[in-house]
Formats: sequence, structure tokens, C-alpha cells
Amino acid sequence: MSEAPSSAQQTPQPTSDPHGQSLSPSQGPKGNNERPRLTESEKKTNHIASEQKRRMAIREGFDRLTELVPGLEGMGRSESVVLQKTLDYMKANLQEEQELRQRILALGGNLPKGPQ
Repeated sequence: MSEAPSSAQQTPQPTSDPHGQSLSPSQGPKGNNERPRLTESEKKTNHIASEQKRRMAIREGFDRLTELVPGLEGMGRSESVVLQKTLDYMKANLQEEQELRQRILALGGNLPKGPQ
């Protein structure tokens, strides 16, 4: 013989909204799994954390550039200097690539088709 479960053992039953539609315990009245609204303090804390994460990503990007671009090793990290030297380095590399392509063609070589 089995006993009916006591009220303490019963699983939570979905509730109904005013229109008689069933809602699961995690759904709000609109049935769209809304989370509670954040307080102004929580919003401010989240904003500060997001801004710190963004700044860290920028800082890491500049640090990586100082490792990759010749002449930036060991320099203080002035962002304008890093950007200008990176631009100069990229222009020099593109110019060198163009000169090498012209030299290959002048010597009778072939270049692959596609974006250059």
C-alpha cells in the first residue's frame, strides 16, 4: 500500500496567471523568463566592471603591438607613439611586398591569383 505524499514532499506546481494559463515557477506574469530588474547600484557595478574589461583589452592590445613592432620594445607606452610606429611599420612592409612582387615579375616569375 502506498501513502499519498505529504504536502512537504510534493513538487512545486505551476501557478496560473489571471487568464488561467499555466506558468512555470521561473516565469514571470508575461511568461518570458524575466529576471528581476537590477538596482542602480548593481547597474553601476556592472558598468564599472565592463569598462575595466574594455580598458584591459585595449591595454593588452597595445602591449602586444609593442612586442610585434620593431623599435617599440622597452619604450614607455604612449598610445599615439605605438599607433604611429605601427602605421609606419605596416606601410614599410606593404611597400617591401610590392617591390618583391615587381621583382618576381621582372625575373619572369608568376604570382598567385586572388587578393593581393
